[in-house]
Amino acid sequence: MRGWIVLLCAMGCSSGEAESEDKGSDGSFDITSTDDIADICNDAEPLAVTLSVEFPATSPDCPWDTADNLSESQAYFTARIEQTAELALPDGVVVCDMDYDFLLSGGEGTPMVYDDHFYFTFDGVLLATSYGPAVTDGWLEEEGDLPLYDWDSIAGREFQYDVVPSWCLGQDDGSSDCDIPPTETEGILSLDFGTNIVEQLSLRAVQEERFEFGFVTTGDNDPNEDCAHADFEFQVEVGYVRAR
Repeated sequence: MRGWIVLLCAMGCSSGEAESEDKGSDGSFDITSTDDIADICNDAEPLAVTLSVEFPATSPDCPWDTADNLSESQAYFTARIEQTAELALPDGVVVCDMDYDFLLSGGEGTPMVYDDHFYFTFDGVLLATSYGPAVTDGWLEEEGDLPLYDWDSIAGREFQYDVVPSWCLGQDDGSSDCDIPPTETEGILSLDFGTNIVEQLSLRAVQEERFEFGFVTTGDNDPNEDCAHADFEFQVEVGYVRAR
């Protein structure tokens, strides 16, 4: 399984670093809250880069009975394939904005189809999933109000085959706008997150010192369909400032 292919190109970049009175003895900024993130981002003109991200297609047939995957079982989450990518951002930066563009290929959009379900993450935080009950039914632990993806909390759970709601971070308070195609249905995935969510994700990225997306595809018992998705790509424009 290949990881994501990540291409980085500068777009509208400008020089300058964040200025703040809240500096540590080494000249870096003390970042402990989303207010710190907002202050740093407001004190400087963010640099901007556009990242083109591709999830290479995975072929059907989950790796059942491998590592912590389970044996095949109808209508249960038994196995998954995980793909990750560490984004090529400089060390010591604070992300101020992330704008996703899923309408590639001349604006026609990049189709995506998957089977059975998917979980899309950033630094372990669940951004979106095709199976909303994993969040709304309390399967996952939360850090603050951020649900954290964890295979151990999902493996062995029974799932519904009927139409079930998808889920997107921020949907409950209207701070996101997401369209997620149903399972086994070709469609366009579109995600748009508000400033407050971006600040929470940026704080987590600073604290963990990583900027990593993840895409997880699951299955139950069908080697001809499960744990598969077509090639899927999108662009994300990242605005950031140097915090040290």
